[in-house]
Amino acid sequence: MKKIIISTLLTILFWACSNKTKYSYSVTVSAPEEYPVEVHEGWLMDDQKKFICSMPKAGNEGGGWEYDGSKAGQGGSRIPYHLNLTYVAYAEKKFYTVDADLPVDKILEEFNKGFDVEADHKVDGEYPLVHDTYNTFTIGAAPGGVIVIWLSAGHHRVEICRLQAKEVFVDVNDFYQNADDENQQQFFDSWFKIAVPEATQEEIKEQGIPFGLWDNYREKFNYRFVLNPYDEEDELTGYYNINFNGESELTDDVKRANEYKLNSIPYDANLYFKKYFTEIFFNDKEMLEVFNTLKSKHPDKPIDIIITPTFMYNDMKVSVKCEDEEIPLKKYKVEGVWGG
Repeated sequence: MKKIIISTLLTILFWACSNKTKYSYSVTVSAPEEYPVEVHEGWLMDDQKKFICSMPKAGNEGGGWEYDGSKAGQGGSRIPYHLNLTYVAYAEKKFYTVDADLPVDKILEEFNKGFDVEADHKVDGEYPLVHDTYNTFTIGAAPGGVIVIWLSAGHHRVEICRLQAKEVFVDVNDFYQNADDENQQQFFDSWFKIAVPEATQEEIKEQGIPFGLWDNYREKFNYRFVLNPYDEEDELTGYYNINFNGESELTDDVKRANEYKLNSIPYDANLYFKKYFTEIFFNDKEMLEVFNTLKSKHPDKPIDIIITPTFMYNDMKVSVKCEDEEIPLKKYKVEGVWGG
Protein backbone atom coordinates (compact mmCIF):
# COMPACT_ATOMS: atom_id res chain seq x y z
CA MET A 1 0.00 0.00 0.00
CA LYS A 2 2.88 2.34 0.89
CA LYS A 3 4.50 1.71 -2.52
CA ILE A 4 1.22 2.46 -4.31
CA ILE A 5 0.85 5.78 -2.45
CA ILE A 6 4.45 6.79 -3.24
CA SER A 7 4.00 5.79 -6.89
CA THR A 8 0.79 7.82 -7.10
CA LEU A 9 2.41 10.87 -5.54
CA LEU A 10 5.34 10.64 -7.95
CA THR A 11 2.92 10.41 -10.89
CA ILE A 12 1.03 13.48 -9.69
CA LEU A 13 4.31 15.36 -9.17
CA PHE A 14 5.51 14.43 -12.67
CA TRP A 15 2.19 15.51 -14.20
CA ALA A 16 2.30 18.83 -12.36
CA CYS A 17 5.91 19.52 -13.41
CA SER A 18 5.26 18.63 -17.05
CA ASN A 19 2.10 20.74 -17.28
CA LYS A 20 3.32 24.02 -15.85
CA THR A 21 1.74 27.28 -16.90
CA LYS A 22 4.60 29.55 -15.80
CA TYR A 23 8.06 29.62 -17.32
CA SER A 24 10.72 32.29 -16.95
CA TYR A 25 11.85 33.77 -20.25
CA SER A 26 13.62 36.77 -21.75
CA VAL A 27 12.04 38.68 -24.64
CA THR A 28 14.10 39.70 -27.67
CA VAL A 29 13.47 41.15 -31.13
CA SER A 30 15.49 40.00 -34.15
CA ALA A 31 15.74 40.71 -37.87
CA PRO A 32 17.70 39.50 -40.91
CA GLU A 33 21.24 40.86 -40.96
CA GLU A 34 20.65 42.73 -44.24
CA TYR A 35 17.31 44.23 -43.16
CA PRO A 36 17.65 45.70 -39.64
CA VAL A 37 14.76 46.98 -37.57
CA GLU A 38 14.40 48.98 -34.37
CA VAL A 39 11.64 48.83 -31.77
CA HIS A 40 9.50 51.94 -31.26
CA GLU A 41 7.16 50.53 -28.61
CA GLY A 42 5.31 47.36 -27.70
CA TRP A 43 4.37 44.93 -24.97
CA LEU A 44 3.14 41.45 -24.07
CA MET A 45 -0.07 40.80 -22.09
CA ASP A 46 -1.40 37.75 -20.27
CA ASP A 47 -4.85 36.12 -20.40
CA GLN A 48 -6.21 38.74 -17.99
CA LYS A 49 -5.00 41.53 -20.31
CA LYS A 50 -2.41 42.43 -17.70
CA PHE A 51 0.96 43.82 -18.71
CA ILE A 52 3.84 41.32 -18.71
CA CYS A 53 6.72 43.35 -20.15
CA SER A 54 7.70 45.91 -22.75
CA MET A 55 9.47 45.10 -25.99
CA PRO A 56 13.24 45.52 -25.53
CA LYS A 57 14.58 48.80 -26.93
CA ALA A 58 18.16 47.83 -27.67
CA GLY A 59 18.89 49.86 -30.79
CA ASN A 60 19.27 48.35 -34.25
CA GLU A 61 18.43 44.67 -34.41
CA GLY A 62 19.91 42.87 -37.40
CA GLY A 63 21.93 40.01 -35.98
CA GLY A 64 20.38 37.43 -38.29
CA TRP A 65 17.09 35.66 -38.83
CA GLU A 66 18.55 32.49 -37.33
CA TYR A 67 19.55 34.10 -34.02
CA ASP A 68 17.93 35.81 -31.05
CA GLY A 69 18.13 39.57 -30.71
CA SER A 70 19.79 41.56 -27.94
CA LYS A 71 18.60 40.95 -24.39
CA ALA A 72 17.68 44.23 -22.73
CA GLY A 73 16.17 43.22 -19.41
CA GLN A 74 12.65 42.43 -20.65
CA GLY A 75 10.88 39.16 -19.88
CA GLY A 76 8.34 37.40 -17.72
CA SER A 77 7.03 34.12 -16.37
CA ARG A 78 3.35 34.28 -17.32
CA ILE A 79 2.39 32.79 -20.67
CA PRO A 80 1.88 35.64 -23.18
CA TYR A 81 -1.57 35.80 -24.78
CA HIS A 82 -1.23 39.01 -26.76
CA LEU A 83 1.54 40.84 -28.63
CA ASN A 84 1.72 44.50 -29.57
CA LEU A 85 4.80 45.78 -31.41
CA THR A 86 5.59 48.86 -33.48
CA TYR A 87 8.99 49.10 -35.15
CA VAL A 88 10.85 50.82 -37.97
CA ALA A 89 12.18 48.76 -40.90
CA TYR A 90 15.19 50.72 -42.11
CA ALA A 91 15.63 49.01 -45.49
CA GLU A 92 11.98 49.57 -46.38
CA LYS A 93 11.84 53.09 -44.93
CA LYS A 94 8.61 52.25 -43.12
CA PHE A 95 7.12 51.78 -39.69
CA TYR A 96 5.12 48.61 -39.05
CA THR A 97 2.80 47.53 -36.28
CA VAL A 98 1.41 44.16 -35.23
CA ASP A 99 -1.34 43.74 -32.64
CA ALA A 100 -2.40 40.11 -32.36
CA ASP A 101 -3.39 37.27 -30.08
CA LEU A 102 -0.86 34.47 -29.70
CA PRO A 103 -1.38 30.68 -30.01
CA VAL A 104 -1.29 29.97 -26.28
CA ASP A 105 -1.79 26.21 -26.63
CA LYS A 106 1.24 25.97 -28.94
CA ILE A 107 3.39 28.05 -26.58
CA LEU A 108 2.43 25.89 -23.60
CA GLU A 109 2.93 22.70 -25.60
CA GLU A 110 6.48 23.64 -26.57
CA PHE A 111 7.40 24.89 -23.09
CA ASN A 112 6.11 21.65 -21.59
CA LYS A 113 7.74 19.45 -24.23
CA GLY A 114 11.16 21.09 -24.02
CA PHE A 115 14.18 18.98 -24.96
CA ASP A 116 16.93 16.79 -23.51
CA VAL A 117 20.47 18.09 -22.95
CA GLU A 118 23.61 16.80 -21.32
CA ALA A 119 23.88 17.56 -17.62
CA ASP A 120 26.72 19.81 -16.43
CA HIS A 121 28.05 17.11 -14.10
CA LYS A 122 29.05 13.49 -14.52
CA VAL A 123 27.20 10.49 -13.10
CA ASP A 124 29.13 7.21 -13.09
CA GLY A 125 31.73 8.78 -15.35
CA GLU A 126 29.29 10.06 -17.97
CA TYR A 127 27.18 13.15 -18.56
CA PRO A 128 23.55 12.00 -18.29
CA LEU A 129 20.73 13.53 -20.32
CA VAL A 130 18.47 15.85 -18.35
CA HIS A 131 15.26 17.56 -19.40
CA ASP A 132 15.26 21.29 -20.01
CA THR A 133 13.03 23.84 -21.69
CA TYR A 134 13.13 27.19 -23.48
CA ASN A 135 14.10 30.48 -21.84
CA THR A 136 13.83 33.06 -24.64
CA PHE A 137 10.79 34.42 -26.48
CA THR A 138 11.93 36.01 -29.75
CA ILE A 139 9.93 38.12 -32.20
CA GLY A 140 11.52 38.17 -35.67
CA ALA A 141 10.65 40.95 -38.12
CA ALA A 142 11.40 40.48 -41.85
CA PRO A 143 10.59 42.63 -44.92
CA GLY A 144 6.94 42.92 -45.88
CA GLY A 145 5.76 42.93 -42.27
CA VAL A 146 6.52 39.23 -41.79
CA ILE A 147 6.56 38.42 -38.07
CA VAL A 148 7.71 35.03 -36.80
CA ILE A 149 7.88 34.04 -33.14
CA TRP A 150 10.23 31.42 -31.72
CA LEU A 151 11.05 29.88 -28.36
CA SER A 152 14.73 29.16 -27.90
CA ALA A 153 17.40 28.03 -25.45
CA GLY A 154 20.99 27.09 -26.18
CA HIS A 155 21.07 24.97 -29.33
CA HIS A 156 17.30 24.51 -29.55
CA ARG A 157 14.83 26.84 -31.28
CA VAL A 158 11.27 26.16 -32.41
CA GLU A 159 8.79 28.27 -34.38
CA ILE A 160 5.56 29.18 -32.59
CA CYS A 161 3.67 31.14 -35.24
CA ARG A 162 3.76 33.55 -38.16
CA LEU A 163 1.94 36.90 -37.93
CA GLN A 164 1.44 39.80 -40.33
CA ALA A 165 2.31 43.38 -39.42
CA LYS A 166 0.86 46.32 -41.32
CA GLU A 167 2.38 49.64 -42.30
CA VAL A 168 1.64 52.47 -39.89
CA PHE A 169 2.54 56.15 -39.64
CA VAL A 170 4.75 57.17 -36.72
CA ASP A 171 5.99 60.74 -36.47
CA VAL A 172 9.76 60.53 -36.56
CA ASN A 173 9.93 63.10 -33.74
CA ASP A 174 8.04 60.67 -31.50
CA PHE A 175 10.53 57.92 -32.33
CA TYR A 176 13.87 59.66 -32.55
CA GLN A 177 14.64 62.48 -30.13
CA ASN A 178 17.30 64.04 -32.39
CA ALA A 179 15.09 64.18 -35.46
CA ASP A 180 13.79 67.73 -35.01
CA ASP A 181 15.85 68.99 -37.94
CA GLU A 182 14.73 66.11 -40.21
CA ASN A 183 11.41 65.45 -41.87
CA GLN A 184 10.11 61.89 -42.32
CA GLN A 185 11.84 61.28 -45.66
CA GLN A 186 15.15 62.74 -44.52
CA PHE A 187 15.07 60.48 -41.48
CA PHE A 188 14.39 57.37 -43.58
CA ASP A 189 17.03 58.27 -46.19
CA SER A 190 19.76 58.98 -43.67
CA TRP A 191 19.13 55.84 -41.60
CA PHE A 192 18.92 53.71 -44.73
CA LYS A 193 22.55 54.69 -45.37
CA ILE A 194 23.59 54.25 -41.73
CA ALA A 195 21.82 51.03 -40.74
CA VAL A 196 21.61 48.98 -43.95
CA PRO A 197 24.82 47.29 -45.16
CA GLU A 198 26.26 48.88 -48.30
CA ALA A 199 26.05 45.66 -50.31
CA THR A 200 22.36 45.36 -49.43
CA GLN A 201 21.76 48.99 -50.40
CA GLU A 202 23.12 48.21 -53.87
CA GLU A 203 21.05 45.03 -54.16
CA ILE A 204 17.89 46.93 -53.23
CA LYS A 205 18.61 49.61 -55.83
CA GLU A 206 19.26 47.01 -58.53
CA GLN A 207 16.82 44.21 -57.68
CA GLY A 208 14.51 45.49 -54.98
CA ILE A 209 13.74 43.79 -51.67
CA PRO A 210 13.07 40.02 -51.98
CA PHE A 211 9.61 40.05 -50.40
CA GLY A 212 8.30 36.57 -49.73
CA LEU A 213 11.73 35.02 -49.19
CA TRP A 214 11.20 34.53 -45.45
CA ASP A 215 7.91 32.74 -46.06
CA ASN A 216 9.71 30.50 -48.56
CA TYR A 217 12.17 29.64 -45.79
CA ARG A 218 9.27 28.27 -43.74
CA GLU A 219 8.47 25.48 -46.22
CA LYS A 220 9.46 22.12 -44.79
CA PHE A 221 10.85 19.04 -46.51
CA ASN A 222 11.24 15.46 -45.32
CA TYR A 223 15.00 14.96 -45.33
CA ARG A 224 18.04 13.78 -43.42
CA PHE A 225 21.82 14.02 -43.60
CA VAL A 226 23.62 10.91 -44.85
CA LEU A 227 27.33 10.24 -44.50
CA ASN A 228 28.90 8.43 -47.46
CA PRO A 229 32.22 7.29 -45.89
CA TYR A 230 35.00 5.88 -48.02
CA ASP A 231 35.90 3.20 -45.45
CA GLU A 232 32.27 2.09 -44.80
CA GLU A 233 32.91 2.05 -41.05
CA ASP A 234 32.12 5.63 -40.17
CA GLU A 235 28.62 6.99 -39.53
CA LEU A 236 26.72 10.12 -38.57
CA THR A 237 26.52 10.16 -34.76
CA GLY A 238 24.80 13.51 -34.19
CA TYR A 239 24.31 17.05 -35.42
CA TYR A 240 23.60 20.64 -34.51
CA ASN A 241 21.50 22.08 -37.30
CA ILE A 242 20.38 25.70 -37.81
CA ASN A 243 17.74 26.13 -40.51
CA PHE A 244 16.92 29.13 -42.67
CA ASN A 245 13.47 29.38 -41.04
CA GLY A 246 15.17 30.14 -37.72
CA GLU A 247 14.61 26.76 -36.05
CA SER A 248 17.52 24.72 -34.69
CA GLU A 249 18.11 21.39 -33.00
CA LEU A 250 20.92 19.50 -31.32
CA THR A 251 21.02 15.71 -31.06
CA ASP A 252 23.77 13.27 -30.13
CA ASP A 253 21.50 10.25 -30.52
CA VAL A 254 22.68 8.11 -33.46
CA LYS A 255 19.24 6.74 -34.24
CA ARG A 256 17.55 10.15 -34.26
CA ALA A 257 20.40 11.70 -36.22
CA ASN A 258 19.80 9.24 -39.06
CA GLU A 259 16.02 9.56 -39.20
CA TYR A 260 14.07 11.61 -41.72
CA LYS A 261 12.47 14.71 -40.30
CA LEU A 262 10.33 17.59 -41.56
CA ASN A 263 12.61 20.61 -41.56
CA SER A 264 13.17 23.76 -43.54
CA ILE A 265 16.34 23.97 -45.64
CA PRO A 266 19.56 23.98 -43.58
CA TYR A 267 21.59 27.14 -43.08
CA ASP A 268 24.45 25.86 -40.90
CA ALA A 269 25.00 22.15 -40.26
CA ASN A 270 27.46 20.89 -37.66
CA LEU A 271 27.76 17.16 -38.39
CA TYR A 272 29.46 14.71 -36.02
CA PHE A 273 31.00 11.40 -37.08
CA LYS A 274 32.90 8.77 -35.08
CA LYS A 275 36.26 10.56 -35.28
CA TYR A 276 35.61 13.76 -37.20
CA PHE A 277 33.14 16.60 -37.32
CA THR A 278 32.49 19.27 -39.91
CA GLU A 279 30.58 22.52 -40.27
CA ILE A 280 28.90 23.35 -43.59
CA PHE A 281 27.09 26.54 -44.59
CA PHE A 282 24.47 26.30 -47.34
CA ASN A 283 23.21 28.80 -49.93
CA ASP A 284 19.52 29.56 -49.51
CA LYS A 285 18.69 30.09 -53.20
CA GLU A 286 20.48 26.94 -54.31
CA MET A 287 18.87 24.82 -51.60
CA LEU A 288 15.37 26.12 -52.32
CA GLU A 289 15.81 25.46 -56.04
CA VAL A 290 17.21 21.94 -55.59
CA PHE A 291 14.72 20.87 -52.92
CA ASN A 292 11.70 22.24 -54.78
CA THR A 293 12.89 20.57 -58.01
CA LEU A 294 13.20 17.18 -56.32
CA LYS A 295 9.91 17.61 -54.46
CA SER A 296 8.02 18.38 -57.68
CA LYS A 297 9.60 15.46 -59.56
CA HIS A 298 9.39 12.99 -56.67
CA PRO A 299 6.26 13.89 -54.68
CA ASP A 300 6.13 12.62 -51.09
CA LYS A 301 9.53 10.94 -51.35
CA PRO A 302 12.20 11.57 -48.68
CA ILE A 303 15.36 13.47 -49.57
CA ASP A 304 18.97 12.78 -48.57
CA ILE A 305 21.68 15.41 -48.19
CA ILE A 306 24.74 13.27 -48.87
CA ILE A 307 28.06 14.22 -47.28
CA THR A 308 31.05 12.53 -48.93
CA PRO A 309 34.48 13.00 -47.30
CA THR A 310 37.50 13.35 -49.53
CA PHE A 311 40.69 11.39 -48.79
CA MET A 312 41.76 11.68 -45.13
CA TYR A 313 38.67 13.83 -44.47
CA ASN A 314 40.41 16.92 -45.86
CA ASP A 315 37.18 18.24 -47.35
CA MET A 316 33.52 17.37 -47.92
CA LYS A 317 31.54 17.04 -51.13
CA VAL A 318 27.80 17.59 -50.84
CA SER A 319 24.90 16.47 -53.03
CA VAL A 320 21.15 16.12 -52.64
CA LYS A 321 19.42 12.88 -53.68
CA CYS A 322 15.84 11.71 -54.04
CA GLU A 323 15.19 8.18 -55.30
CA ASP A 324 17.54 7.74 -58.30
CA GLU A 325 18.18 11.45 -58.95
CA GLU A 326 21.21 13.10 -57.38
CA ILE A 327 22.14 16.79 -57.74
CA PRO A 328 25.63 17.99 -56.72
CA LEU A 329 25.66 21.26 -54.78
CA LYS A 330 28.01 24.05 -55.83
CA LYS A 331 27.42 26.99 -53.50
CA TYR A 332 27.96 25.47 -50.06
CA LYS A 333 30.96 26.33 -47.89
CA VAL A 334 32.83 23.82 -45.74
CA GLU A 335 33.97 25.85 -42.75
CA GLY A 336 36.34 23.11 -41.68
CA VAL A 337 36.87 19.46 -40.81
CA TRP A 338 38.22 18.65 -37.35
CA GLY A 339 39.19 15.55 -35.39
CA GLY A 340 41.15 12.50 -36.36
